[in-house]
Amino acid sequence: MAAVLRIPEKNASEVLLVSKLIQSDVKVETSAEIILEIDGEKIDAPNTIIKALVSKSNKTELLGADKAEQAQVEEWLSFANQSLRGVGKKEIVSNIEKKINEHLNTKTYFINNHLTIVDVVVFGLLFSHSKSIKVTSAPNTLRWFDLIQNTVIKANNLTEDFPLVEINLDDVPEPAAPIIAKKGDKKGGDAKATAPAKDNKKPEAAAAANAGKDNKKEPVEGGKPKKEKKKAEKKPAAAPVETDQPVVSRIDIRVGLIKTVKKHEGADSLYVEEIDVGEEEPRTIVSGLVKWYPVEEMENRYVLVLANLKPASMRGVKSYGMVLCASAADGSAVELLAPIDTSKVKPGDRVYIEGQEGEPEKVLNPKKKYWEAVQPELHTNDDLIALYGDKPLLIRTASGEAIQCKAATVKNGGIK
Repeated sequence: MAAVLRIPEKNASEVLLVSKLIQSDVKVETSAEIILEIDGEKIDAPNTIIKALVSKSNKTELLGADKAEQAQVEEWLSFANQSLRGVGKKEIVSNIEKKINEHLNTKTYFINNHLTIVDVVVFGLLFSHSKSIKVTSAPNTLRWFDLIQNTVIKANNLTEDFPLVEINLDDVPEPAAPIIAKKGDKKGGDAKATAPAKDNKKPEAAAAANAGKDNKKEPVEGGKPKKEKKKAEKKPAAAPVETDQPVVSRIDIRVGLIKTVKKHEGADSLYVEEIDVGEEEPRTIVSGLVKWYPVEEMENRYVLVLANLKPASMRGVKSYGMVLCASAADGSAVELLAPIDTSKVKPGDRVYIEGQEGEPEKVLNPKKKYWEAVQPELHTNDDLIALYGDKPLLIRTASGEAIQCKAATVKNGGIK
């Protein structure tokens, strides 16, 4: 008996999205109620339908990489069922601005910073409420929504059913700096002490005070107050124009050669490396590889360097990039990626993906989350080859030959 998924025409968009994303071969029909007939069984619970569809696809990793993640998936699917499915708009908006926005404050995705079925389901449920995701009240939800619509919807050609929503992330405010209570302050700190004086006055009081000052100082000619000159208003700068350039091409990955390496003076787990990436001077890069490599195995070693990250201070040492490593799923190994044939490459040679080429960003804008969008698709295969999706990472050499990259022993591992 062929499997059939029956869903309402204007409902259950999250189930339709899951079905299309995993490229399910289940026949989809329009019905008044949602129901999945599969293996002689009828399932009418949306979450159970979703898990059944995914479990019979080649994307079972969306259900969680281990038992701990699977438990988190169950918890969030339960939340979606109770708080986002079949409830009023007011409750959905409240969850967008509170529960979801707060959870995504320090996360790229809902679970362990990689895509799971939770992201797909929540996106599908919130899609019709996208206008309710305001930059002022739910900036983290908005960043996440834009990431999913680009990495899931656009990347998988699903825009016909889920048209892209125009979002300007340049309007997302920076997180507010916390107020730190000083010694001697009252419990909870004194917010007034750190706030600008003008904010402490009511608008009416401030206006009256200013009016009094102006009357005393305003010069008079012929009994008439002097007219104020209007200041020219500054026009806002035009927003940068987005292009259809592939996201992965914005990432600047280069061949690097470690020239020197030493242990970080302030952190036993970190190395401080000087790496030649084809520039006038080597770059200082900090890596947490002490556990995995002795110093002598790090020196004069070819590596792959993510070169356009925003510089970050790591225990007092500024790092100007990141070396890419393959990590075993069970955490048993972390290995530096390297060109298959180091005799044919040189420091500074760039890595590219065939068919997805373009000019990398000078420095990745953290708000755009380009690296967060690309990283989950990086992995090694059974042959240890480094891939982006199903395409190999290739090094563009001076001779025009394309050189692949690989790990030493980590098969089917993530890359970060």
